[in-house]
Parts: sequence; C-alpha cells; structure tokens
Amino acid sequence: MRQISLLCRIVVPQTQRFTRSPQQLAYRLDELFAYLESNHGSTIAYGKHYREHKPISTAMAESAVNQVVNARMCKRQHMRWTPRGAHPLAQVRCAVINGDLATRLAAYRARIDEVPEDVTRFLEFLQRAAEAEPHAF
Repeated sequence: MRQISLLCRIVVPQTQRFTRSPQQLAYRLDELFAYLESNHGSTIAYGKHYREHKPISTAMAESAVNQVVNARMCKRQHMRWTPRGAHPLAQVRCAVINGDLATRLAAYRARIDEVPEDVTRFLEFLQRAAEAEPHAF
C-alpha cells in the first residue's frame, strides 16, 4: 500500500487539481496502518476462516440470543424478564459457556464484605454446581 502511495505521487501529475488527492491517500493509509499495527492480535483472517469453513460472523448466534431474549421480554409474555433481571442472567450464562463461572463467583464473593446468609448459601450452591458440572446450566 505504501508503494502504491509512492507511485501515485510519482505518476499523478502535480497540478492544483490533484495535489490534495495523494495527500489524502497518504493520510488515510497512515490511519489504516496505525489501526492494523495496534490491533494485529485481534484482527480476524476472514479469508482463511472462510476457506476452512469456519464461521466468520456471529449473526446466527446473535439472532438466536435476540429471539430468546425478545420472547422473554415481550410485554404480552406472562412470565417476562425485566432488563434488570436479564442482564445478570446473561452474564451467568456467558460465564457458564466460557467455563469460568466458579472463578467469577469466587472473585465476586471475595469483593463482598457483608452478604445476607441466604445470598451466601445461594452463591455457594452455584459455585459447587459450577465446579461439579461446568456445563449444567
């Protein structure tokens, strides 16, 4: 890309009309390279994933989540979720899927100074269940 930018500066006539174009191209390329360098660990090789028949989009998963959440948060639903209740439920489910529910519960428990006894028992139950069967939830 930098060679293309250099060629554009050489090939494109240096007239008033074309002076800004190579400058804009160089600026945008610098932005692109800075982005790629700072995010090189998290960028995805979509072509490679496509050739290996790996998913390159989370649209199917997001659609399924939206369908379930929307069904439970619909106003016509008798047993519906509130936004306040849905968020912690989603966090627990993600922790179960990631396999770190027990770790997160232990970290959460360590941050709490005084917890009501019933909440403490419930957290202990969740932690034991997560350690015994990580994918039971």
